[in-house]
Amino acid sequence: MRPLIRKLAIGAVVVGFNLGTAEALFRAVHLLYPLERPPALEDNVVYEWIEGRDKPLDGEHRFYIYKPGSTGSTYGHPVRVNRYGFRDDDWASRKGEDAESRHNGPFRILVLGDSLTMGQGVAEEERFTNVLSARMKSRYSSVPIEVINLGVQGFETVQEEKILYRMWNDIQPDLTIVAFYVNDTNVTYEGTETNRIPLSSRTRSVLERSLMFRVLEPWYDPLYRWIVGLPTYEEVQMRARNVESRDWVLFAQAVKNIGRWVAEHSGRAPMVLFLTHEPNKQGEFYWNVRRTFEGSGFHWVEPRVGRYEPVSRFEFHPNAAMHRAYAEALFESIPEPRRSDRSIAKAHS
Repeated sequence: MRPLIRKLAIGAVVVGFNLGTAEALFRAVHLLYPLERPPALEDNVVYEWIEGRDKPLDGEHRFYIYKPGSTGSTYGHPVRVNRYGFRDDDWASRKGEDAESRHNGPFRILVLGDSLTMGQGVAEEERFTNVLSARMKSRYSSVPIEVINLGVQGFETVQEEKILYRMWNDIQPDLTIVAFYVNDTNVTYEGTETNRIPLSSRTRSVLERSLMFRVLEPWYDPLYRWIVGLPTYEEVQMRARNVESRDWVLFAQAVKNIGRWVAEHSGRAPMVLFLTHEPNKQGEFYWNVRRTFEGSGFHWVEPRVGRYEPVSRFEFHPNAAMHRAYAEALFESIPEPRRSDRSIAKAHS
């Protein structure tokens, strides 16, 4: 019995020593080359659910805004939420205004989008909507201009259609822009929730103190998916790009609905900003998206950039330089706003 106990003790010491050495090695490398996203770069925002909270992985029914009046941060940049539930200024509602008041008021540009439009990872003043606003006001000083940002993290075109209807009466824009990213055709979130090693909360609280555990645990998700046959995030995205898929049908219908609504209620064709880089490399998907928007009356806009620049290697969202490129593309495409040819937006009855 004693030899067995002795062997087990020696084995435990060896295992403990190796794990300790590995942890020390991970921490040494981490000092020179960070292996995980620093806590200071985490996003911290509060949501307010409107519908579909019981179906968090169903993009057709999932719908929320940011909690009105709340504050948060994104990569250390402050996030302030206005009374309507968006990261933007507290612009005045146009409900109850007569036609003359709307005509003499500011020229309003409404921008719908997701986390890229919201400005995840960048300061508020660095977002393409804020840069566009500054450029427009500088060039067209004779007409008051407002660029209103309704971007919300996690939204696709389906949710953006809902936001358009919800906010139209308050904004009644003169020009509407949809900012599109390549994952916006995805509506079904099957298999996209990250799987973690099944551990008790007490065991996890101990193990998560180890940098090695935190760095290696993400490898469990692809292994688990491979074993049980769950699709990966990339596979779900590719399925949504199939023009015969349910996701694409819902996306295309949302685009058509937005295009029709904006044209009927503002008298102007909407615009779409393609938020990506090297679009020709997107191949068939790029042209399917473009035909869908242009076939629904949208004016197509895409930036001229050499390569995509993310906020950091931990965060794929575009950095401030990319936002400036987006703003420049829009600035070059938006016609000069004039009071004489402004349309009067119709309220949603």
